[in-house]
Amino acid sequence: MKITYSTGLTTIALSTLLVSAAVQADTSAYDQVMRSSYQQSLPGATIHISRAGETVYATAAGMADLELAVPMANDHVFRLASVTKQYTAAAILRLVDEGKLQLDDTVAKWWPELAFGDVTVHQLLNHTSGIASYTSIPGYMSDTRIQRDLSTAELIEVFAELPLDFDPGTEWRYNNSAYVMLGAIIEKVTAQPWDSYIVNRLLKPLGITDTGYYPDSKITPRRIPGYHNSEDGPVNAPHLSMTQPHAAGALSATAADVDKWQVALHGGNVISATSYEKMITPEDVADGYGYGIAAGKLRGWDTLSHGGGIHGFSTYALWLPEQEISVVVLSNIAGGSASPTDIAFRLAAIAAGNPFPIEKPAVEMSSMELEKLVGTYQINDDTKRTLKLEDGRLMSQRQGGMPSVVIPVGNDQFALEGSAAYFEAVRDESGNVTGVDFYQVNSAEAEHAKKVSNDVAMRNVSSLTAEQQERLVGEYELQPGFVITIRRTDAGMTAQATGQNAFPVQSEGENVLFNDQFGIEMEFELSAEGPAQQLTLKQGGRAMPAPRLQPEGE
Repeated sequence: MKITYSTGLTTIALSTLLVSAAVQADTSAYDQVMRSSYQQSLPGATIHISRAGETVYATAAGMADLELAVPMANDHVFRLASVTKQYTAAAILRLVDEGKLQLDDTVAKWWPELAFGDVTVHQLLNHTSGIASYTSIPGYMSDTRIQRDLSTAELIEVFAELPLDFDPGTEWRYNNSAYVMLGAIIEKVTAQPWDSYIVNRLLKPLGITDTGYYPDSKITPRRIPGYHNSEDGPVNAPHLSMTQPHAAGALSATAADVDKWQVALHGGNVISATSYEKMITPEDVADGYGYGIAAGKLRGWDTLSHGGGIHGFSTYALWLPEQEISVVVLSNIAGGSASPTDIAFRLAAIAAGNPFPIEKPAVEMSSMELEKLVGTYQINDDTKRTLKLEDGRLMSQRQGGMPSVVIPVGNDQFALEGSAAYFEAVRDESGNVTGVDFYQVNSAEAEHAKKVSNDVAMRNVSSLTAEQQERLVGEYELQPGFVITIRRTDAGMTAQATGQNAFPVQSEGENVLFNDQFGIEMEFELSAEGPAQQLTLKQGGRAMPAPRLQPEGE
């Protein structure tokens, strides 16, 4: 299992809107992606794709409201979550263009009393400020604190006294507090709410009319509810006050509106060319992040994008500069099996004319041919990938990742079921498999793994004393509101993520628990004595820290 809830995939009903005279006639490839990603009876998504401002494909899949049995429609309004950040960044840059502030202005210009007064606007924009992110305060996003209606000043008070994570400008760490501060600066400079400035100064002149800040109390036409996955299926998302995401994530919109915004922003109709270049050009310390936009790659092409996740919603907005392709995916479920990021990349690759191998039809391979691929492959000193046959199917598993069904698509190319990731077999002159070149979704460079054995490597399992087990027991917060609980039971150690079933874990040394079936490894930070203070979840090639939540009275 992933640390997320997965559902099966069945055929969905698609409501597709084609509105351009230049529309691509054959939409079957797009339709197939949607059919394989969303169920008709579950929460879904709206999609909007355009090229040079002309709509190529727009569709709605799944359900907008489960309780009222309302199907998804193209004009439904979603919470954008952190996609909001590019609107906030553009608003700040518009104020720079107007000469009303400078990127090297410090927080102290408006709040001389704050401890992080030396932080600059530039550092707020690219997440190098070092200010503690309030959404990372243990338990904050999952208890009643996130449900309070707060003014901008009250929200700043939540993180104002927290120590800096690092010296400003020296590191990069994604930070919602920084974008709250940017929203507060907009309010100081313009003497109006941050969202009003964005709507009135940036959006309305572009004819963007369905985007805005919509509090729960406001009647908002076509706004839909959001859902979370649980072990029993979708449940209503927990409440949060939309005053708290603020300029870091409180805007809502339709997919068509976000598309129109992307076309305008990247087409030079929102901010000056000088400001835009700063917005999309990350400095070295910023880990590929500019101002409210991340720079990346897709099939060798440059991309500019931002994703978002908030109670009940998951979103992604993607732009390919070379082709002027915009892809927007807005989903009304958090933690669903269909990742808006992966779907956006798959759709964009189709639109750009170079689909991922997963879009190709499968080809038959004999068990003898598949057997030649079986074995252990060394990625680096610490990481292996294994390929093995199970019930006649080839399975791929990266150390610390989930096993995936391998689909042969021809010419020694192999896709992973439900994913844009794929690999290619490398052979010697005699046709023997000597390695694999693995391609992640957002990388043009292959990750080579040399075949080191025809056998599938197994891990070393150790036994822990009761005292050693007890040191690992506890709750660890992976994300706000998302906790991994480690327990001792009569049957052994277990792990359980929020909303999911518990699963058994084995030990490899006193500070590592793992479950190879689900591709999960957890490495615990242990001091000389006492309980672990943090675990790092290793899954799918990612390492994600989760601090231990302190029990009452500890």
